[in-house]
Amino acid sequence: MLCASYTYFLYILSDSKFRWQHVCISIHILGIIMSNPKSHDGIPILDLSQPLQPSSLFSLYKAAKDWGVFYIINHGISKDLCSHIQSLSKNLFNLPSDTKLRLGPFSSLKSYTPHFIASPFFESFRVNGPNFYVSANTSSEILFDKNDSKFSVMIEEYCSKMEDLSKRIVKIMLMSLGEGMEKKFYNSEFKKCHGYLRINNYSGPDVMEEEVEGLGMHTDMSCITILYQDEIGGLQVRSKEGEWIDISPSEGTLVLNIGDMLQAWSNDKLRSSEHRVLLKNHFNRFSLAFFWCFENDKVICAPDEVLGDGNKRMYKPFVCFDYLKFRENNEKGRFDKVGFTVRDFAGIKAQ
Repeated sequence: MLCASYTYFLYILSDSKFRWQHVCISIHILGIIMSNPKSHDGIPILDLSQPLQPSSLFSLYKAAKDWGVFYIINHGISKDLCSHIQSLSKNLFNLPSDTKLRLGPFSSLKSYTPHFIASPFFESFRVNGPNFYVSANTSSEILFDKNDSKFSVMIEEYCSKMEDLSKRIVKIMLMSLGEGMEKKFYNSEFKKCHGYLRINNYSGPDVMEEEVEGLGMHTDMSCITILYQDEIGGLQVRSKEGEWIDISPSEGTLVLNIGDMLQAWSNDKLRSSEHRVLLKNHFNRFSLAFFWCFENDKVICAPDEVLGDGNKRMYKPFVCFDYLKFRENNEKGRFDKVGFTVRDFAGIKAQ
């Protein structure tokens, strides 16, 4: 890990007025080795063992605004827990297709996404909150003749930790938007957020003459997404200039993606990351994606405090569930095309 020091002019919100403050920022930079995409090592790391400073808040804000992604370390999620879940998850993905489809799109639970829904190379099991144990155990009972509750217990532990971590990160992101934002808006806007987990498996084609997309470019329909990825790698984020940057795996590090809901609520102050998964070899890729979302009946409308210059809203108010249905109806079988985003659904076009 490298350490660098930078000097910025910090643009912060104080007493409802913008002012400039000159600060010296010391941020951790993760050394990332790139392949074909342009090399970039400026994505910050949020170290949760360290006290928050104005400089670290600004580096996170800048990362969330420019990239929509940053790293998290010292987050309290043990490597052993992730490894055990990965090992037990192999039992799920190694089941025959007919067995897994008991939870597929035409089942009552609909907790399994088979190949050729999002991608020919992607499959996923979903675990819903708030009772993650019941959700995982219900699926396991349908899939296995002899159900072992060990998997469900581990999923419950992981998701419980992810809930706490998500709440903490949302508060930090609100703090990054300006003084007093967390105290003013967390309880009124984010208190009812809920989460779900996707257990993801990527498998490349039998013959790989070149890299293939395991999952095409998309944005997440969440406020934030916290990702654990194994050592295989393949996650890439798209810069504003349209270049693909590797988000390489690093032991003990989680990846935080800003989602569509937080982008819309923040009036584009925070950017929902455009990302994809690129498969570069024959090895299966495993990840755990925890999505922290507004409640379905939540009306998303950017507060006046985040409007900025011109006091213009970038999105018309919309109900969260309506957007989820829009994405669901427009993305099925679109794995070879760019997915729709919240801007397509609720964006206000410039006059």
